[in-house]
Amino acid sequence: MHELKMAVTLEQEVVIILNSGDTMKGLPKWGADPKKVQLRTVEGSFWFLLEEIAHVTRIIPIEKIEKPSQKKIQAKRDRTYRV
Repeated sequence: MHELKMAVTLEQEVVIILNSGDTMKGLPKWGADPKKVQLRTVEGSFWFLLEEIAHVTRIIPIEKIEKPSQKKIQAKRDRTYRV
């Protein structure tokens, strides 16, 4: 359940596979009961016992990579190398 704890802390979405074979995708949150986790999905919120969860996959968003500015590109081209 390490991945689930990290997802709650970092506010990342998860895909969980239940022992029944069902899969759910959503944002996990802890409740008052340490044996349960709430999964907020587009269909609504669902509570699951930790013992019902067979597998957890975190969905880690990749931030847009900033393109280098024209200045940096030109500076790279203007470098001279001594042999």
